[in-house]
Amino acid sequence: MFKNIFSSFINEEQFNFDTKLMKNKILKIKSNSQGKIASNCGGWHSEEFKTINKSFENLFHQINNIVQDIKQKLEIKNKIRFHNYWFNINKLGSFNRPHYHPQAVISGVYYISIPKNSGQIYFEQLNDVNKVYGEVNNFNEYNSGVWGYHPKENLCLLFPSYLRHYVEPNLNKKDRISMSFNYGF
Repeated sequence: MFKNIFSSFINEEQFNFDTKLMKNKILKIKSNSQGKIASNCGGWHSEEFKTINKSFENLFHQINNIVQDIKQKLEIKNKIRFHNYWFNINKLGSFNRPHYHPQAVISGVYYISIPKNSGQIYFEQLNDVNKVYGEVNNFNEYNSGVWGYHPKENLCLLFPSYLRHYVEPNLNKKDRISMSFNYGF
């Protein structure tokens, strides 16, 4: 029997929320905020929010349920709670450098407006699997050093906060809008 040990995980959920209302709320927040620099290169990164805005309560209700399911699967004893969230708007040419979320346990991204060719998200292995396995016939989730996802509207990805990730440049003239968040102890 083949077993995958010491693995990371990605939890993928497709939601059905009205992203146009969310987009309008985020654009209003952006119009009143200069934002900050974090992993973003050329895009807008909002300030972090520690309390959930009423416009996003239903979304976070569903995310909370998924986080608790992950907690059970990982058999984590400590209570995991919401920490913070923020918005990213990547305009043409903008991207996010490789980073991780050191003060959290479970992190995620929710995609609100995703034009075609606006950049995939990639997750990196902690070790150099190419040195370990040498050449392989086909790359998969067990033997790849990097694993990518094509984002789409209403998709929510949750992953361990230690998993390093980055976002390709937006090659579309339309803005790519997402919301990132953290849960921890």
